[in-house]
Amino acid sequence: MRLLISGLNSATWLCDALAAQSGLEVAALHARAVDLGEFGFSAPAAPAGGAWQLHTLPVFPRRPYPYSRYVGGLARVLREVRPDAIYHLGEPSELNTAQVVRAARRVCPQAKIVLFSFENVTRTWEGFPRSLRGRAECTVLPQVDMFAACTHTAEATLIAAGVEAARIRVVYLGSDPTLFRPQAAPEVRAQLGPRDGFLVGYVGRLVPEKGVDVLLHALSQLPAEFTLCVIGAGRSEAELRQLAGELGLAERVRWLGRVEHKLMPRYLSALDALVLPSRSIPTWQEQYGAVLVEGMLCGTAVVGSTCGAIPEVIGEAGLVFPEGDAEALAERLMRLRDDAERRQALGARGRERALQEFTIDVHVSRLLTLFEEALRG
Repeated sequence: MRLLISGLNSATWLCDALAAQSGLEVAALHARAVDLGEFGFSAPAAPAGGAWQLHTLPVFPRRPYPYSRYVGGLARVLREVRPDAIYHLGEPSELNTAQVVRAARRVCPQAKIVLFSFENVTRTWEGFPRSLRGRAECTVLPQVDMFAACTHTAEATLIAAGVEAARIRVVYLGSDPTLFRPQAAPEVRAQLGPRDGFLVGYVGRLVPEKGVDVLLHALSQLPAEFTLCVIGAGRSEAELRQLAGELGLAERVRWLGRVEHKLMPRYLSALDALVLPSRSIPTWQEQYGAVLVEGMLCGTAVVGSTCGAIPEVIGEAGLVFPEGDAEALAERLMRLRDDAERRQALGARGRERALQEFTIDVHVSRLLTLFEEALRG
Protein backbone atom coordinates (compact mmCIF):
# COMPACT_ATOMS: atom_id res chain seq x y z
CA MET A 1 0.00 0.00 0.00
CA ARG A 2 1.27 3.46 -0.90
CA LEU A 3 0.35 5.73 1.99
CA LEU A 4 0.60 9.51 2.04
CA ILE A 5 0.54 11.16 5.46
CA SER A 6 -0.44 14.80 5.05
CA GLY A 7 -0.93 17.71 7.41
CA LEU A 8 0.66 21.07 8.11
CA ASN A 9 2.49 19.90 11.22
CA SER A 10 5.27 17.33 10.86
CA ALA A 11 4.51 13.81 12.13
CA THR A 12 7.95 12.20 12.10
CA TRP A 13 7.17 9.71 14.88
CA LEU A 14 4.13 8.44 13.01
CA CYS A 15 5.95 8.21 9.68
CA ASP A 16 8.76 6.25 11.35
CA ALA A 17 6.30 3.87 13.01
CA LEU A 18 4.27 3.24 9.87
CA ALA A 19 7.34 2.89 7.64
CA ALA A 20 8.49 0.03 9.88
CA GLN A 21 5.39 -1.98 8.94
CA SER A 22 5.74 -4.52 6.14
CA GLY A 23 3.80 -3.82 2.98
CA LEU A 24 3.66 -0.06 3.48
CA GLU A 25 5.37 2.51 1.27
CA VAL A 26 5.18 5.76 3.23
CA ALA A 27 5.47 9.36 2.06
CA ALA A 28 4.66 12.55 3.95
CA LEU A 29 3.52 15.99 2.86
CA HIS A 30 3.92 18.84 5.33
CA ALA A 31 4.26 22.60 5.39
CA ARG A 32 7.83 23.70 4.77
CA ALA A 33 7.45 26.12 7.67
CA VAL A 34 4.31 27.02 9.63
CA ASP A 35 3.59 28.87 12.87
CA LEU A 36 1.25 26.78 15.05
CA GLY A 37 0.83 29.53 17.63
CA GLU A 38 0.87 28.18 21.18
CA PHE A 39 1.73 24.72 19.80
CA GLY A 40 5.09 25.82 18.39
CA PHE A 41 6.72 26.13 14.98
CA SER A 42 7.00 23.27 12.48
CA ALA A 43 9.79 22.99 9.90
CA PRO A 44 10.33 19.26 9.18
CA ALA A 45 13.66 17.73 8.22
CA ALA A 46 14.21 14.76 5.88
CA PRO A 47 14.16 11.37 7.65
CA ALA A 48 17.43 9.65 8.45
CA GLY A 49 18.07 6.55 6.39
CA GLY A 50 15.37 7.28 3.83
CA ALA A 51 12.79 4.97 5.39
CA TRP A 52 10.08 7.24 3.99
CA GLN A 53 9.86 10.19 1.62
CA LEU A 54 9.30 13.75 2.81
CA HIS A 55 7.66 16.36 0.59
CA THR A 56 7.32 19.94 1.80
CA LEU A 57 5.53 22.91 0.27
CA PRO A 58 5.37 26.58 1.27
CA VAL A 59 2.13 27.79 2.83
CA PHE A 60 0.36 31.13 3.03
CA PRO A 61 -0.42 32.54 5.49
CA ARG A 62 1.99 30.98 7.97
CA ARG A 63 -0.31 32.07 10.80
CA PRO A 64 -3.04 31.50 11.88
CA TYR A 65 -2.53 27.95 10.68
CA PRO A 66 -6.25 26.99 10.28
CA TYR A 67 -6.24 29.39 7.29
CA SER A 68 -2.92 28.20 5.80
CA ARG A 69 -2.91 26.71 2.29
CA TYR A 70 -0.16 25.21 0.17
CA VAL A 71 1.25 27.57 -2.42
CA GLY A 72 1.82 25.54 -5.59
CA GLY A 73 2.99 21.96 -6.03
CA LEU A 74 0.20 19.98 -4.34
CA ALA A 75 -1.03 18.28 -7.51
CA ARG A 76 2.57 17.45 -8.47
CA VAL A 77 3.19 15.71 -5.14
CA LEU A 78 -0.03 13.71 -5.43
CA ARG A 79 0.90 12.57 -8.95
CA GLU A 80 4.41 11.63 -7.82
CA VAL A 81 3.30 9.63 -4.77
CA ARG A 82 0.23 8.03 -6.41
CA PRO A 83 -1.19 7.08 -3.00
CA ASP A 84 -3.62 4.24 -2.42
CA ALA A 85 -4.61 5.97 0.81
CA ILE A 86 -4.17 9.48 2.22
CA TYR A 87 -4.09 9.92 5.98
CA HIS A 88 -4.66 13.58 6.71
CA LEU A 89 -3.97 15.10 10.13
CA GLY A 90 -6.15 18.18 10.42
CA GLU A 91 -9.63 19.34 11.32
CA PRO A 92 -12.39 19.34 8.67
CA SER A 93 -12.72 23.11 9.09
CA GLU A 94 -9.08 23.89 8.26
CA LEU A 95 -8.50 25.34 4.82
CA ASN A 96 -5.52 23.09 4.20
CA THR A 97 -7.70 20.03 4.81
CA ALA A 98 -10.25 21.17 2.23
CA GLN A 99 -7.44 21.95 -0.22
CA VAL A 100 -5.92 18.47 0.10
CA VAL A 101 -9.29 16.71 -0.16
CA ARG A 102 -10.30 18.67 -3.25
CA ALA A 103 -6.95 18.07 -4.96
CA ALA A 104 -6.96 14.36 -4.12
CA ARG A 105 -10.43 13.85 -5.55
CA ARG A 106 -9.31 15.53 -8.75
CA VAL A 107 -5.75 14.15 -9.18
CA CYS A 108 -5.96 10.67 -7.61
CA PRO A 109 -9.66 9.85 -7.28
CA GLN A 110 -8.90 6.19 -6.55
CA ALA A 111 -7.16 7.09 -3.27
CA LYS A 112 -9.09 6.52 -0.06
CA ILE A 113 -9.03 9.49 2.32
CA VAL A 114 -8.85 8.98 6.10
CA LEU A 115 -8.95 12.05 8.33
CA PHE A 116 -7.75 12.26 11.94
CA SER A 117 -9.70 14.75 14.05
CA PHE A 118 -9.26 16.09 17.60
CA GLU A 119 -12.17 18.54 17.58
CA ASN A 120 -14.75 17.74 20.28
CA VAL A 121 -16.75 20.98 20.36
CA THR A 122 -19.49 21.86 17.88
CA ARG A 123 -18.66 25.29 16.52
CA THR A 124 -20.38 27.87 14.33
CA TRP A 125 -18.52 29.78 11.66
CA GLU A 126 -20.25 33.15 11.42
CA GLY A 127 -18.61 36.23 9.96
CA PHE A 128 -15.51 36.61 7.81
CA PRO A 129 -12.95 35.02 7.77
CA ARG A 130 -14.50 32.33 10.01
CA SER A 131 -17.08 31.59 7.33
CA LEU A 132 -14.20 30.22 5.23
CA ARG A 133 -13.74 27.48 7.80
CA GLY A 134 -17.43 26.64 7.70
CA ARG A 135 -17.23 26.35 3.93
CA ALA A 136 -14.17 24.09 4.23
CA GLU A 137 -15.98 21.83 6.70
CA CYS A 138 -18.98 21.48 4.38
CA THR A 139 -16.61 20.50 1.57
CA VAL A 140 -14.63 17.96 3.59
CA LEU A 141 -17.17 15.98 5.61
CA PRO A 142 -18.99 14.26 2.71
CA GLN A 143 -15.80 13.51 0.74
CA VAL A 144 -13.75 11.70 3.40
CA ASP A 145 -13.99 7.92 3.28
CA MET A 146 -13.24 7.23 6.95
CA PHE A 147 -12.57 9.30 10.06
CA ALA A 148 -10.16 8.49 12.89
CA ALA A 149 -11.58 10.30 15.92
CA CYS A 150 -9.07 10.95 18.69
CA THR A 151 -11.65 10.15 21.39
CA HIS A 152 -15.32 9.29 21.76
CA THR A 153 -16.00 12.98 22.42
CA ALA A 154 -14.52 13.75 18.98
CA GLU A 155 -16.61 10.94 17.50
CA ALA A 156 -19.77 12.48 18.96
CA THR A 157 -18.88 15.87 17.45
CA LEU A 158 -18.46 14.35 13.99
CA ILE A 159 -21.81 12.57 14.31
CA ALA A 160 -23.45 15.85 15.39
CA ALA A 161 -22.01 17.41 12.19
CA GLY A 162 -23.78 14.78 10.09
CA VAL A 163 -21.09 12.10 9.62
CA GLU A 164 -22.47 8.55 9.73
CA ALA A 165 -21.14 6.53 12.67
CA ALA A 166 -20.19 3.75 10.24
CA ARG A 167 -17.48 6.05 8.80
CA ILE A 168 -15.86 6.75 12.19
CA ARG A 169 -13.42 4.75 14.30
CA VAL A 170 -11.93 5.93 17.61
CA VAL A 171 -8.13 5.77 17.42
CA TYR A 172 -6.38 7.04 20.53
CA LEU A 173 -3.00 8.71 20.12
CA GLY A 174 0.04 6.74 21.23
CA SER A 175 2.97 7.53 23.53
CA ASP A 176 6.30 5.73 23.68
CA PRO A 177 6.40 3.28 26.63
CA THR A 178 10.15 2.78 26.21
CA LEU A 179 10.64 6.47 27.01
CA PHE A 180 7.77 7.00 29.44
CA ARG A 181 8.23 4.42 32.19
CA PRO A 182 8.77 4.56 35.95
CA GLN A 183 12.22 5.92 36.75
CA ALA A 184 14.07 6.52 39.98
CA ALA A 185 14.76 10.27 40.14
CA PRO A 186 15.77 11.20 43.69
CA GLU A 187 17.74 14.24 42.55
CA VAL A 188 14.72 15.60 40.67
CA ARG A 189 12.53 15.01 43.69
CA ALA A 190 15.02 16.80 45.95
CA GLN A 191 15.06 19.73 43.51
CA LEU A 192 11.28 20.09 43.45
CA GLY A 193 10.19 19.60 47.04
CA PRO A 194 10.86 18.14 50.49
CA ARG A 195 11.43 14.39 50.56
CA ASP A 196 8.69 13.88 53.14
CA GLY A 197 6.24 16.30 51.50
CA PHE A 198 3.57 15.63 48.87
CA LEU A 199 4.59 16.74 45.37
CA VAL A 200 1.86 17.66 42.87
CA GLY A 201 2.65 18.37 39.22
CA TYR A 202 1.09 20.18 36.28
CA VAL A 203 2.46 19.91 32.74
CA GLY A 204 1.09 21.91 29.83
CA ARG A 205 0.33 25.31 28.40
CA LEU A 206 -0.23 28.19 30.79
CA VAL A 207 -3.49 29.51 29.35
CA PRO A 208 -6.85 30.16 31.06
CA GLU A 209 -8.62 27.08 29.72
CA LYS A 210 -6.04 24.77 31.31
CA GLY A 211 -7.32 25.72 34.76
CA VAL A 212 -3.98 26.17 36.53
CA ASP A 213 -5.63 28.89 38.65
CA VAL A 214 -8.04 26.22 39.95
CA LEU A 215 -5.06 24.11 40.94
CA LEU A 216 -3.48 27.07 42.77
CA HIS A 217 -6.70 27.71 44.69
CA ALA A 218 -6.83 24.00 45.60
CA LEU A 219 -3.22 24.15 46.81
CA SER A 220 -4.08 27.12 49.04
CA GLN A 221 -6.59 24.88 50.86
CA LEU A 222 -4.03 22.14 51.52
CA PRO A 223 -1.41 21.80 54.27
CA ALA A 224 2.03 23.32 53.79
CA GLU A 225 3.54 19.89 53.03
CA PHE A 226 1.90 20.06 49.57
CA THR A 227 4.22 21.50 46.91
CA LEU A 228 3.33 22.22 43.28
CA CYS A 229 5.64 21.85 40.29
CA VAL A 230 4.49 23.72 37.16
CA ILE A 231 6.10 22.68 33.86
CA GLY A 232 5.21 24.70 30.79
CA ALA A 233 4.84 28.23 29.51
CA GLY A 234 2.16 30.47 28.06
CA ARG A 235 0.51 33.85 28.01
CA SER A 236 -1.01 33.44 31.50
CA GLU A 237 2.25 32.80 33.34
CA ALA A 238 2.65 36.28 34.83
CA GLU A 239 -0.96 36.33 35.97
CA LEU A 240 -0.63 32.88 37.56
CA ARG A 241 2.59 33.82 39.36
CA GLN A 242 0.81 36.87 40.75
CA LEU A 243 -2.11 34.72 41.90
CA ALA A 244 0.28 32.30 43.63
CA GLY A 245 1.79 35.23 45.51
CA GLU A 246 -1.62 36.60 46.52
CA LEU A 247 -2.59 33.15 47.83
CA GLY A 248 0.59 32.93 49.91
CA LEU A 249 2.01 30.12 47.77
CA ALA A 250 5.22 31.74 46.50
CA GLU A 251 7.41 29.29 48.45
CA ARG A 252 5.30 26.25 47.55
CA VAL A 253 5.24 26.55 43.76
CA ARG A 254 8.18 25.68 41.49
CA TRP A 255 7.97 27.28 38.01
CA LEU A 256 10.19 25.22 35.71
CA GLY A 257 9.20 26.56 32.29
CA ARG A 258 9.55 24.17 29.38
CA VAL A 259 11.38 20.90 30.03
CA GLU A 260 13.02 18.88 27.26
CA HIS A 261 10.73 16.04 26.17
CA LYS A 262 13.27 13.29 26.78
CA LEU A 263 13.68 14.46 30.40
CA MET A 264 9.96 14.44 31.17
CA PRO A 265 9.79 10.81 32.45
CA ARG A 266 12.13 11.70 35.32
CA TYR A 267 9.94 14.61 36.37
CA LEU A 268 6.70 12.67 36.00
CA SER A 269 8.15 9.75 38.00
CA ALA A 270 9.18 12.11 40.82
CA LEU A 271 5.61 13.32 41.38
CA ASP A 272 3.17 11.96 43.93
CA ALA A 273 0.27 13.09 41.73
CA LEU A 274 -0.16 14.65 38.29
CA VAL A 275 -3.12 17.01 37.81
CA LEU A 276 -4.82 18.18 34.60
CA PRO A 277 -7.40 20.77 35.78
CA SER A 278 -8.74 21.93 32.40
CA ARG A 279 -11.98 23.91 32.09
CA SER A 280 -14.32 24.18 29.10
CA ILE A 281 -14.67 27.35 27.03
CA PRO A 282 -17.10 27.87 24.12
CA THR A 283 -14.50 26.96 21.48
CA TRP A 284 -12.52 24.26 23.30
CA GLN A 285 -12.63 21.32 25.67
CA GLU A 286 -9.71 19.06 26.58
CA GLN A 287 -9.31 17.01 23.42
CA TYR A 288 -7.13 14.20 24.78
CA GLY A 289 -4.56 15.12 27.42
CA ALA A 290 -1.42 13.30 26.29
CA VAL A 291 0.37 14.29 29.51
CA LEU A 292 -2.09 12.11 31.44
CA VAL A 293 -1.04 9.11 29.36
CA GLU A 294 2.63 9.93 29.88
CA GLY A 295 2.09 10.22 33.62
CA MET A 296 0.18 6.93 33.68
CA LEU A 297 2.98 5.19 31.79
CA CYS A 298 5.38 6.48 34.47
CA GLY A 299 3.24 4.90 37.17
CA THR A 300 2.17 8.25 38.66
CA ALA A 301 -1.33 8.68 40.09
CA VAL A 302 -3.34 11.08 37.93
CA VAL A 303 -6.16 13.49 38.77
CA GLY A 304 -8.21 15.22 36.08
CA SER A 305 -11.25 17.43 35.73
CA THR A 306 -14.47 16.47 33.96
CA CYS A 307 -13.50 18.66 30.98
CA GLY A 308 -13.83 17.06 27.55
CA ALA A 309 -12.04 13.74 27.07
CA ILE A 310 -10.22 13.67 30.43
CA PRO A 311 -12.58 11.18 32.15
CA GLU A 312 -12.46 8.97 29.06
CA VAL A 313 -8.67 8.82 29.12
CA ILE A 314 -8.39 8.28 32.87
CA GLY A 315 -11.14 5.65 33.04
CA GLU A 316 -10.96 3.83 36.38
CA ALA A 317 -7.22 4.43 36.67
CA GLY A 318 -7.26 7.79 38.45
CA LEU A 319 -9.43 10.37 40.19
CA VAL A 320 -11.79 12.88 38.54
CA PHE A 321 -13.25 16.11 39.95
CA PRO A 322 -15.85 18.57 38.60
CA GLU A 323 -14.12 21.13 36.41
CA GLY A 324 -13.53 24.47 38.11
CA ASP A 325 -14.11 23.05 41.61
CA ALA A 326 -10.95 23.82 43.62
CA GLU A 327 -12.43 22.41 46.83
CA ALA A 328 -13.17 19.06 45.16
CA LEU A 329 -9.66 18.96 43.69
CA ALA A 330 -8.15 19.63 47.12
CA GLU A 331 -10.23 16.77 48.54
CA ARG A 332 -8.96 14.36 45.83
CA LEU A 333 -5.35 15.31 46.57
CA MET A 334 -5.83 14.88 50.31
CA ARG A 335 -7.30 11.46 49.63
CA LEU A 336 -4.19 10.46 47.69
CA ARG A 337 -1.89 11.77 50.40
CA ASP A 338 -3.73 9.94 53.16
CA ASP A 339 -3.88 6.59 51.36
CA ALA A 340 -0.46 5.72 49.98
CA GLU A 341 -1.56 2.19 49.18
CA ARG A 342 -4.40 3.41 47.00
CA ARG A 343 -2.15 5.98 45.38
CA GLN A 344 0.31 3.26 44.38
CA ALA A 345 -2.52 1.03 43.18
CA LEU A 346 -3.86 3.81 40.95
CA GLY A 347 -0.38 4.39 39.56
CA ALA A 348 -0.06 0.69 38.68
CA ARG A 349 -3.57 0.60 37.23
CA GLY A 350 -2.85 3.69 35.16
CA ARG A 351 0.30 2.18 33.69
CA GLU A 352 -1.57 -1.01 32.81
CA ARG A 353 -4.37 0.97 31.14
CA ALA A 354 -1.92 3.11 29.19
CA LEU A 355 -0.02 0.05 27.94
CA GLN A 356 -3.27 -1.50 26.73
CA GLU A 357 -4.81 1.57 25.10
CA PHE A 358 -2.37 4.42 24.52
CA THR A 359 0.96 3.23 23.09
CA ILE A 360 2.39 3.91 19.65
CA ASP A 361 2.14 0.20 18.76
CA VAL A 362 -1.57 0.12 19.65
CA HIS A 363 -2.14 3.36 17.72
CA VAL A 364 -0.43 2.01 14.60
CA SER A 365 -2.27 -1.32 14.80
CA ARG A 366 -5.62 0.45 14.91
CA LEU A 367 -4.63 2.73 12.04
CA LEU A 368 -3.65 -0.23 9.86
CA THR A 369 -7.02 -1.84 10.52
CA LEU A 370 -8.71 1.42 9.60
CA PHE A 371 -6.73 1.79 6.36
CA GLU A 372 -7.66 -1.77 5.38
CA GLU A 373 -11.33 -0.99 6.05
CA ALA A 374 -11.14 2.11 3.88
CA LEU A 375 -9.47 0.22 1.02
CA ARG A 376 -12.16 -2.45 1.16
CA GLY A 377 -14.73 0.28 0.82
